[in-house]
Amino acid sequence: MIALLRRFDVGAQVALLAMLAAYFMVWPVWRAGFPIEIAQNEGWNAYHADAAMGSAPLYPATDTLIVNNYPPLSFYVVGEIARATGIDALYVGRVMSLIAVVALGALIAKVISQLGGGRAGAAVGGIWYVAVMARSFTRFVGMNDPQLVGHALMVAALAWFLARDARKESAVPPFLAMAAIGFYKHNIIAVPVTAFLWLLVQDWRRAVWPAIAGAAAAAVGLAICVAIYGDVFLANLITARPSSLTRAIYGLGRLQWILPALVLWAIWVVAEPKSRAARFTMIHVGVSFVAFVLQWSGEAILDNAQFDLVIATAIGIGLAFDRAGATAFGTRYGETPARAVITLVLVARLLATLRIESALVLFDPSYRAEYYANAAAARQDATRIAAIPGPVACDFKVVCRMAGKPFSYDDFRAEMLVASGRSGGLDVEGLIRAHGLTRVRNDDRGGIAVLFRSLGGGR
Repeated sequence: MIALLRRFDVGAQVALLAMLAAYFMVWPVWRAGFPIEIAQNEGWNAYHADAAMGSAPLYPATDTLIVNNYPPLSFYVVGEIARATGIDALYVGRVMSLIAVVALGALIAKVISQLGGGRAGAAVGGIWYVAVMARSFTRFVGMNDPQLVGHALMVAALAWFLARDARKESAVPPFLAMAAIGFYKHNIIAVPVTAFLWLLVQDWRRAVWPAIAGAAAAAVGLAICVAIYGDVFLANLITARPSSLTRAIYGLGRLQWILPALVLWAIWVVAEPKSRAARFTMIHVGVSFVAFVLQWSGEAILDNAQFDLVIATAIGIGLAFDRAGATAFGTRYGETPARAVITLVLVARLLATLRIESALVLFDPSYRAEYYANAAAARQDATRIAAIPGPVACDFKVVCRMAGKPFSYDDFRAEMLVASGRSGGLDVEGLIRAHGLTRVRNDDRGGIAVLFRSLGGGR
């Protein structure tokens, strides 16, 4: 067995991971061009990009059934690109998400190199990130949402921070950039906290001014937003949502897709706990894990709460791969077999899935034809909805927007009003009626769920 592992060289290992990353990316890329809702946030984000261009207030009044609990920058960026190119904001956001995933892979590779990793480790960390996102978090890959673009910007700021830190230069500029990125997407907190703690453990005096500058920039940004949008900005941003410790504990099961990589990273850290790379990743992974648990405790939180941890794990696994020879297994059997074991564990977890959409896109013409048929059905549904008088509440916001209907109903807003006891005793349907909306049931073919496929023929 060891002899076989020695023949599985680094080039073949990287190539295998790259092939899997490309394979899993097939489905997100394929579906991006169809007017089929990938996730509920898509229409929500597109409506707000329209609002940023003047179609409606970007931060709605609190007595409506819609809410905008995101910061403003992403909506202006997507809206301006859509206006300049003539491409619908929905597709602009999807393309930006796809680009962000690949950019994150490259940025993760850069950070691994900055922490002392070699080319092979950098490649493994970056490629594994793309593969695991496309395979396990496919809801967000190629979805019209600012989350992944925000993470790409934040990891770019991290790379800038590490470059300046290596030269003992001030960290104030990167911290100002991180504060600004928070106004693109606000829940990306692990990088700035990690950077602050990294400075703190090295020399606390170097951490003071960056922390003050970052906090001041964030405060100024909030003040500017309040000045532009009014008090309704804060009311939207801090929309109440119930939280529970039980939900956070159950959420730990969501770690299954990255857990093998975390274990492999931990094995390396135990072998070289005092190295600069190990110490940095211990802070990064630890902060990211805490951020994930805290965020996941809130109702209606999605897998994006875990993305900081996925990024930290990718950086960690790249460094663990690079330094595999320092582990107990590597010391006994050699670096190449140790790296081969890491690769095979990562590959085995990536392949442990019943989902087959990418394979069907590549090899099944009838499956590809379903997308065109369902897109036509979504357009017909939009035509039907356009003929309904007045504002509507529908399941697929992408279809309602295509119908030309104004944004009048946000399921998250209605559900949180009910869950927090602020609905006046009404349930969701009661709120819809009280606000004078017509409930519309969409054709199921307007959503991506009917195109899910798994081994055995299930959806």
